[in-house]
Amino acid sequence: MFKRYSLRPRIREWRDEIAKTYDIKEMQFFADFSNPGMRAEIPRIREVTNLVIETQNTSQYYKKDFTDFIMLDNIYQKAFSSPGVDTFIIVTGDGHFSSVVRFLVQNCGKKVLIYAVRDGLSGLLKSVCSKAYEIPSEEDIDITYYSMIAKQIRDTDTTGRRLSEPSFASVVGAVSEYYGIDREKIKEYANKMMKRGYITVTPHKISYNKRISTVKTNTEKLASDGIKLIEDPVYLMIPRKNTEAK
Repeated sequence: MFKRYSLRPRIREWRDEIAKTYDIKEMQFFADFSNPGMRAEIPRIREVTNLVIETQNTSQYYKKDFTDFIMLDNIYQKAFSSPGVDTFIIVTGDGHFSSVVRFLVQNCGKKVLIYAVRDGLSGLLKSVCSKAYEIPSEEDIDITYYSMIAKQIRDTDTTGRRLSEPSFASVVGAVSEYYGIDREKIKEYANKMMKRGYITVTPHKISYNKRISTVKTNTEKLASDGIKLIEDPVYLMIPRKNTEAK
């Protein structure tokens, strides 16, 4: 999710959303936590479970990632050892899991939900599970980037500056640098916000040959469209709305 969209899931909120529908018996997280990006997520994972399984391959000769093999073994064991569990929720888009999902559905009579990163869901896996959800949705991506930009506009200190509002270019640059996202992508979403009336861009003539554009948010428009400012926008809530595969 981070590589494709520069976003990370809000694990605790996602768990809470699932808990509205299901009685969660157990949650397990599998990863090679020697990866710095994955290791940084451990504190958030610990908010929902202590069942964190390290899958790092320590062999100096054979560097295959064993995560999927360890997960598959665990799923098969759970299918036999927990007959009272009627639903499995698996977070992966990997087609290698299609066989175990088919086994759970057809042989064990289980309901299997799949969560996968958008554009990373195997067609075969999607066809054999009970329901599939791709995250984040286009709407979620839009709202998250809007929040990044609006938050930067709000937090920019213009004290002592000639203009009381931050410049369009400085906001785009600051968001790009802070979140590590391509500048052109931030500019694209800022222009979307302008077209939809979420921000107002005002040109100013500074001198004979110098012009600058300042930007401010239309808080009433944002609020009326249900767009709330996310204090930590890079962490994205995973909602259920508009994500269910047909």
